[in-house]
Amino acid sequence: MLKEQIQRLNRTTFKKTNFKAFFFFFFFALMIWLLIQFSKTYTKEISVPIQFIETPKDKIVEKTKSSIQLRVTENGFVLAWLSLRSPSITSSLEELPVGGNIITYHTDDKEAEILSEIRIDYDNVHFITKKIKIPFIQKETKVVSVIPDIEVSYAPGYNSDEQFVIEPDSIEISGSKKVLDSIKSIYTQKVILKNISSNTKGMVGIDTTPYPKVTYYQQEVEYLVKTKKFTEGRLNIPIEILNAPKDASVSIFPKEVIVIYRVSLDGFEMISKNEFVVVCDFSDLSENQNFLIPKIKKKPSSVNAIRLNINKVQFVLKK
Repeated sequence: MLKEQIQRLNRTTFKKTNFKAFFFFFFFALMIWLLIQFSKTYTKEISVPIQFIETPKDKIVEKTKSSIQLRVTENGFVLAWLSLRSPSITSSLEELPVGGNIITYHTDDKEAEILSEIRIDYDNVHFITKKIKIPFIQKETKVVSVIPDIEVSYAPGYNSDEQFVIEPDSIEISGSKKVLDSIKSIYTQKVILKNISSNTKGMVGIDTTPYPKVTYYQQEVEYLVKTKKFTEGRLNIPIEILNAPKDASVSIFPKEVIVIYRVSLDGFEMISKNEFVVVCDFSDLSENQNFLIPKIKKKPSSVNAIRLNINKVQFVLKK
């Protein structure tokens, strides 16, 4: 009997209660309270992270992160927005003043930049942090030559009689004195050129892998491979005898050799047989050796791939 009365009372109570209206007015009152609270003015200290970038190449800087402390007087909405945004600042170290071994970031000089980033009026902010000191170690500098690491294969009939051209042929680097003292030159990255038949140029990076702690003021250089049309030349050159026995006359066979060489087409007519010297030297003769070995003692600088048509010269000594 009692149970039925309780159930009847509950049904009657819940029917008369409007839960939707209750929650509406509850949340409405809560929103009004929040609006009032957030509309009030508060003073709060905030910390804005700052990242230092573009470290000068002649300096070693280990501290590249810090923070700027601000005292902000604003309404609750602005402070809440700042908390959600988490603004941060970046600044180039190359633009900051240097004194001794310290780079200094002055907030007085950067106020407009900082306030623009965090979007707060100047009148509502007080800078607690006046300056940030960034210590550095001054690097040594040195100019070293650049050696090209270029592998070239030429098309048939083409070659080069000049060295590869590198521009610039030396660059400035910086780092610790101990490391720099061990560096005499640096190489480019590997370049492979195939079947070249004309002048070829391009850009190639510096190979920085052997010295990762060195700063390179230039990351790449320009190379030029000069290419010419080449042809083969042949000349009969008399053999000269050196260090022959003084108590005998020497007869050799043959008395001339054919010198075969490669030369650029535009330089072919300029080659003279007088520019070649081929010798057989008795001081190179081994025991029981009955022949001489001809050698090229002199040749024009403009020819390459030079060879002789024979590699032995017979001789007879007559006393």
